[in-house]
Amino acid sequence: MSYQEAITRLADTYAGVDAQRAEADEWYERQVAAATRAVDEATAAVENAQEALDEATELVDRVDAEAEEVWRSTERRLGATAARYGGPPPPVAPLGGEEYNPHQMIEAASKLLDVTWRPGRMPQRAFPTLVVLSALGAALAFALREAALWAGRKYGGDLAVGMPVLALVVTLVAPFVGLWPARVVADRRHVALDATTITVVLATGVATTVALFLLA
Repeated sequence: MSYQEAITRLADTYAGVDAQRAEADEWYERQVAAATRAVDEATAAVENAQEALDEATELVDRVDAEAEEVWRSTERRLGATAARYGGPPPPVAPLGGEEYNPHQMIEAASKLLDVTWRPGRMPQRAFPTLVVLSALGAALAFALREAALWAGRKYGGDLAVGMPVLALVVTLVAPFVGLWPARVVADRRHVALDATTITVVLATGVATTVALFLLA
């Protein structure tokens, strides 16, 4: 092989290497660009997923709060009947293809509760029971008053000063003691504690307290 031929072959070899190097560099740049695009797309997908998750979490929290409020209203109105279930029922998965709007479901439940629950008035046949309970409550309070006065007279000292004050407070509270059993009776009957019932209970408590005060 002549020198000229060797130079020519060497030049061709260098040219081939340069072409392969350029091709390799181009391929590498394409791979880096593709990887960068993939990373950018993955990052955007993660951000979109996180945003969707945050929105879904906020929606769930808001719906749960609305459901809890409806359930608290149900417990206030139905009392022990609703409380025995221990809380609102779990959400039900919608059927396939069924459009589900939780806000509409909660609004419908609230409207149903308003429509189906109408507190009635205390039946008159319950008034004798309320009168007896109010009288007993006032009598018990008056007995506590007498016990406080007796303790003050017997032991003297600070009790002689404090017990009459306690007796006065008990005397003032005595007519209202019957409201608690009246509230229990109203809840059991699922009726409202209306003005008439309150008047009957308070009048009985006042009459009992005055009568016992006069007899004492």
